This record gives sequence, C-alpha cells and structure tokens, in this order.
Amino acid sequence: MQEVLLSLQHAEPFWAYLILFISAFVENIFPPIPGDTVTIIGAYLVGRGILNFWGVYMVTTAGSLSGFMTLYGLAFWIEWKIIEKYQPGWLSRSRIDKVENWFRDHGFWIILFNRFLSGARSVISVVAGLSKMRFLPVFLLALISCAIWNGGLIYLGAILGKNWEEIVTFLKLYNQIVIFAIVLLIIILILRKIILTRKHRAETGSSSSAD
Repeated sequence: MQEVLLSLQHAEPFWAYLILFISAFVENIFPPIPGDTVTIIGAYLVGRGILNFWGVYMVTTAGSLSGFMTLYGLAFWIEWKIIEKYQPGWLSRSRIDKVENWFRDHGFWIILFNRFLSGARSVISVVAGLSKMRFLPVFLLALISCAIWNGGLIYLGAILGKNWEEIVTFLKLYNQIVIFAIVLLIIILILRKIILTRKHRAETGSSSSAD
C-alpha cells in the first residue's frame, strides 16, 4: 500500500483518478482486492491537497457502482442458460423460484446496505441478478449505498490527514466484525431451522400416535 501511495502522490491527477476508479471497480469483481484501502489513500491525498475531494468521490463511487452492476448484469444474463444446460438434481425450478421470490420481497434492503457488508458485496450483486430484480431499483439503491459508504470513507480519511493508517486499521476491524456477524447469523438461522424441523416432526409423530 505504501507503493500505491507513492505512485498516486507522484502521478498526474488524471492517472491517479483512473487508478482509484479501477481499484474500486476491481474490488467488486474480486473482493480480496483492497479497494476500500485505496479509496482511503485517495482521501489522504485529498487531505494533502494533491487530489480534489469531489474528483476522488466521483471516480470511486462510479467504480464501485460499475463493478456491482457488472456482476449483476452477468448473473442476470447467464443464469438459466447455464442451469438448463447443466441441471443438477438438487437444483429444482421450484427451489429457485422460492429463493427468487424471497429476494424480490426483501432483497432491496440488502442492496441498499450492500457496501456496508464487506466480503458479501459480490454475492449480493450476483443473487440480485439471478433473482431477475429490476434494473432501475437495483441501480439506484446500489448508487445510494456506494455514495454513502465512499463519501464517509473519503471524508474520514481526509480529516485524519497523516493518520490515515488508523482508518485502515479501523476498516480491517470493521470487516472482521461484519464477517463474524454474518457467520453468526447463518449459524442462528441453521439452528432455528433444525429446531423447527424437529418440533414439526415431533408434533406430526404425536398426531399420528393419537390417531
């Protein structure tokens, strides 16, 4: 990251903005790429007066949104072309319809907060595409999410100035907390499903015995 910082410091503004855009775009396609960290470096350069706040804000937001919508579009286009050709036995149409209906009913809130769910952003965009969610709502909600998240990061990074490393440390901690919360939620949902299934079987068994 120090090398990236040095490169951006000495690059022409056009190339610096281009690097920030590409980084934000690629981070959505390949989540391990530290796009948010590079965005914070851009914010640091804003604080130093090397780059313009609105320039960094616009290119990073555009990059994040473009990456999200690229995965959404690919998933939207290829879904049934692949499934119908390689139809696995466990993936019935009824199961897909059930998941798609659920995501259509509740998925808009997930998209709105997708930028705050580090590590799950790519999955969210893919599921939105597979669920055939309407383009315009997905685009607008993803734009709002990117705008709020990137704006907060850039503003915070800019006011911290030379202490930009602290926000990077905070971001890593935030990511770990989010991942832990998602894993915990999945475990809770699985346990709840198991308990309800056993309860249903017990009640069914009792009814059969009574008959």
